[in-house]
Amino acid sequence: MQIIRESYASKFVAGFVALVAALFMLFGASFAVPVAHGQTIEELTAQINSLLATISSLQAQLAAMTGTSTGGGSCSYTFSANYSQGDSAPGVMDVQKFLNMDSATRVTASGVGSAGNETQFFGSLTKAAVIKFQDKYASDILAPVGLSAGTGYWGPSSRAKAQSLCNAVGTGTGTGTGTGTGDGTGDDTVTTPAGSGLVVSSASQPSAGLAPLGAARIPFTRVTFTASADGDVTVSGVVVERIGQSVDAVLSDVVLLDETGTQLGLAKTLNSAHQLTLTEPFTVKAGTSRTMTIGANRPSATTAAHAGMIVGLNVVGVNTSAAISGSLPISGALHTVNEGLTIGSVTMARGASDPGAAQSKEVGETGYTFSSIRVTAGSAEKVRLNSIRWNQIGSAGSSDMTNLKTYVDGVAYDVVASSDGKFFTTVFSGGLEIDKGFNKEISIKGDVDGGSGRTIAFDIAKRTDLSVLGELYGFGITPPQTNSCAGATGVSCFTSGEDPWWDGATVTVTAGTMTVSNSNAVPAQNIAVNSPNVPLGAFVVDVKGEPITVAQMHFNMRTGDGAGEDVDDVTNIVLVDANGSVVAGPVDGSATDSASTAGSSHGSFSFTDSVTFPVGINTYTIKGKVGTDFESNDIIQASTTPTDWSTVRGQVTGNTITPSPASAITLNQMTVKAGALTVSVSSVPIAQTVISGALGFTFANYVFDASASGEDVRVTTIPLYYSTSGTATNLSNCQIYDGSTSKTSGSNVENPSAVGSSTQFTFDGTGLIVPKGTAKTLALKCNLSSGATGAYWWGLDSGQAAGFTGATGVDSGQTITETLTEANGQKMTSSTGGSLTAVLDTNSPGYEIVSAGSTGVELARIKFSASNEDIDLVQVALQLSSVASNTPVDLVGRSISLYDTVGTLIGSAVFPTGDTATSSTLSNFRVIKDQSKVLVIKGDIANISNSGPLTRSGDLLAVDYDGNNNGLNGNYGTGVSSGSTITPSSADTSSSGVRIMEGYPLLSQVALTSDEKLLENGADTTLYKFKVTATGDDIALYKFSFSTGSSTESATTSTFGLYAFTDSGYSSADTTFSSDGLLNASNLLGNGNTNTGLVAEILPAKTKGATTTYTVPAGASRWFELRATISTVNKPGNTSPETISISLLGDAAFPVNSANLMQKATGVDGDTNDDFIWSPVSTTTQNAIGDLDFTNGYQVKGLPGTNMPSVTLTSTN
Repeated sequence: MQIIRESYASKFVAGFVALVAALFMLFGASFAVPVAHGQTIEELTAQINSLLATISSLQAQLAAMTGTSTGGGSCSYTFSANYSQGDSAPGVMDVQKFLNMDSATRVTASGVGSAGNETQFFGSLTKAAVIKFQDKYASDILAPVGLSAGTGYWGPSSRAKAQSLCNAVGTGTGTGTGTGTGDGTGDDTVTTPAGSGLVVSSASQPSAGLAPLGAARIPFTRVTFTASADGDVTVSGVVVERIGQSVDAVLSDVVLLDETGTQLGLAKTLNSAHQLTLTEPFTVKAGTSRTMTIGANRPSATTAAHAGMIVGLNVVGVNTSAAISGSLPISGALHTVNEGLTIGSVTMARGASDPGAAQSKEVGETGYTFSSIRVTAGSAEKVRLNSIRWNQIGSAGSSDMTNLKTYVDGVAYDVVASSDGKFFTTVFSGGLEIDKGFNKEISIKGDVDGGSGRTIAFDIAKRTDLSVLGELYGFGITPPQTNSCAGATGVSCFTSGEDPWWDGATVTVTAGTMTVSNSNAVPAQNIAVNSPNVPLGAFVVDVKGEPITVAQMHFNMRTGDGAGEDVDDVTNIVLVDANGSVVAGPVDGSATDSASTAGSSHGSFSFTDSVTFPVGINTYTIKGKVGTDFESNDIIQASTTPTDWSTVRGQVTGNTITPSPASAITLNQMTVKAGALTVSVSSVPIAQTVISGALGFTFANYVFDASASGEDVRVTTIPLYYSTSGTATNLSNCQIYDGSTSKTSGSNVENPSAVGSSTQFTFDGTGLIVPKGTAKTLALKCNLSSGATGAYWWGLDSGQAAGFTGATGVDSGQTITETLTEANGQKMTSSTGGSLTAVLDTNSPGYEIVSAGSTGVELARIKFSASNEDIDLVQVALQLSSVASNTPVDLVGRSISLYDTVGTLIGSAVFPTGDTATSSTLSNFRVIKDQSKVLVIKGDIANISNSGPLTRSGDLLAVDYDGNNNGLNGNYGTGVSSGSTITPSSADTSSSGVRIMEGYPLLSQVALTSDEKLLENGADTTLYKFKVTATGDDIALYKFSFSTGSSTESATTSTFGLYAFTDSGYSSADTTFSSDGLLNASNLLGNGNTNTGLVAEILPAKTKGATTTYTVPAGASRWFELRATISTVNKPGNTSPETISISLLGDAAFPVNSANLMQKATGVDGDTNDDFIWSPVSTTTQNAIGDLDFTNGYQVKGLPGTNMPSVTLTSTN
């Protein structure tokens, strides 16, 4: 009776709500439902809330009339996790369902998050509902943790209270009027039948809301199916009927949604009876319940007449083989059709990884992208990608594809196949958010595991097979009808209709393929007769898709033109894989050509063993034994035609496969050769001197050449020729080496007792192996006794060849007739020791100015060269050159340090009293025989001070090799081989030296601008610019000289002035001498000549006639500008542009003064080289031009000996 009562009640509610809707539409402004089209969201929401309130009031009245409850519900949730805004998890849906059980805490009245529309996403609506729940139960949730207002965080205290309330809700088994065992009600209770049956009942229904244009999967009606305990029940169809004051066209189609919101099966359209049947079967497990939702999709095109219509969907029938219990129809929400609300949107495009066009793929293809689309969110709202359903329309079965996954942003998601294996659905747990304007590419990838000759094509049948939800409005979004094909065929694209909406590229599954080609793994080479397993050729097999088995392989063979040999003389033929394993054979050759192989030949052979070739590229070698009927220089060449191989089948598909190519494959040619060996003496080492006492000296290299041999050669003995002009027994411990390994060790070592043409050497073990087609060079090394004299040489006597039997074939074992090439060998002349020379290295530093106090100054480089043997330099003698210009006190501690060229300190030397020094014992300075090694001399320069020991600038410090001091107290080394003391026989070196100054100038030219290079009349015309930097200490500048010259026209220069600035922009004048930076007290007057060179000399002075210098502080820079008055430019009658050229002059030599290295300023000015005069300011007293502390511009860095590059000013004429 309960079922019947529920049926009447639900029919009454449905009818009453329909009546209310009808009254709203029929009667005036007070009852008419306003048309939704063109209104704002706020206005529509207010209208919906008003309507919902009216319905709630009517439902309450109905409850009072029928004695039933309209609220409540079962609560079987377990709250075990904390959540906050932004989280996405299945448990969030339980929280939303729990909150929706109480109108005071519900998430929302309609749309996403409302009853029946719960999601797994914890958004702002969920947070607001949690706050309402926390505030309602503040004493239990907030007070214990010291809070007075809800936070929206679903934490431990909220979970505990919710769990206690949930546990208190009963399951109610009464008629709906009783109290049950809790506060549940009869209409929410499902009783499991005792027999094989299915109970169909109404679940908690979605709230009434809007059905906007283009919305997808709008939930209408929720139905619970409960299977009896004695077995699973399959529902094969659900019959749905449209109700309400509407027309069928307001819904484009209807869908069946499971508990996760995933669409099951295809969308269906209403028939003329306003009904349809959703035929996708689903199973309800024994004793369990499943709640399914009837949803609908709205059209994308607007129809104004539909606005404001009320539409609902009733479940009026269920198709199943089980006995059905329950009351039908089951009604859900009545939604208002809206034609004006703009919800979120997406645009579609082909994915970047989509194949784009039809493809062919072999069985065995892995990780292939079958189809790919790109979804881009519109500007209205963020969207959430919930699921996608692919439709495989090709002829391949689901078992032909493995490892299918949907990929988004490189992350793989599982797919669930439909019962017919044609639909593959992926649900993205919690959804994947796509921000406004951003996109995601969705692909389906997998392996081709079978289905040769079949096709695979992954389409998307319907637009709603891509489930997208707007996050702001909460409605499902129907993707657009993109129609990107534009009439093209054979490409993947979005169509202009559906079935399919997305037309994926077709993949044709091909059978495995086999391609055979020649391989150079066995190159053309010599082979021997009567030897087993000689190579006869090799080929490559490229197998794709699946392993392939070949029952028979046929080969022809071409041989020489001799009368005796034929292919039947080739026996024990086998096929060997890359691991050396025999995969076919042995077989013997036949003198008859194979009819199965194209090409001319002298016979054939066939492998009749079944051979399975794996997927991939593999190399196979043919080996066999060549009979003695073959002669030297006969050839053997095998060929095969792969298409003529027999019974070739794929191991996966079982299909017959035709190998390629159809033409003959010819393997590399083998040439039959007898064993051969030629031994000769190498021209290296050349004749040379060897130090007596040398150990393991190489007297000769012997070349064992088997390049013309048909097989590898084994050499057990070799007779060598030995002679000397000295004593034969001076050589001992003679061995033959292959690299660093002795091949004649132990008892096979030779100690010659006499010269002779046959000094027999026996190789260790089974002998020396010389591979065919190669040559091997071996070294004969001996010890030379101390004190030995004369020359020693080793060679070969060709006369020994006739009786020599020490060479045999490795495979055949036959004695090989060798050739010994007659040669005396190179003479090695004994000497008691080597020789050593020393010279100034070409990379030794040139003359330069260095500042006092500099450290690690490189002074010279000495190059030592050794002859006859390696020599360890033990000690070196040094001296100060140019004694009058320097003194040992120029060096800190009167010492220098010695290095090799990689910077390793190897010794030192001290000048104790005079200008000579002998180094300490040097460490690790070995000069290799016939090579050179450089010794680097460095020193630290002493500081200059009034108290000394170095009290002045100007010393020229030069340290050189002292060639007159040889022996144990001077220069000497030790011979590595001889052990003897060796003294060099070299003269003194002469290095350039370094000039020591307290400080020194560094000059550089500054370029003029293009405007400054324009020659025009005027005063203070810029002619030249340069920079001076003081290095080491202050410097004082006394004189600048400029060379000027002009064209032969009329331009003249006069009144030169040099200006100083403290910045590179020439904007801050140095006012030391004048406010505008002028250094000379009055502008120098030129001579006014128009075509004669002029030297303008400028001496800094504060007043006219003053004798001062201009100081640049240590580490600072000053910028200088030469100016002049320019006149008579472009004088009438001139026929060409006029020019003036200017340069700063330098000095070509150091000032000449026998008494002092430094002079007074006037003294330097009297020297021939007097163009640039400056002082290093060597003392702490104020610099004066009368101090003996001035020099010229010789070798000043940046100032060439002649002049700094000139600058030319040119007129526009």
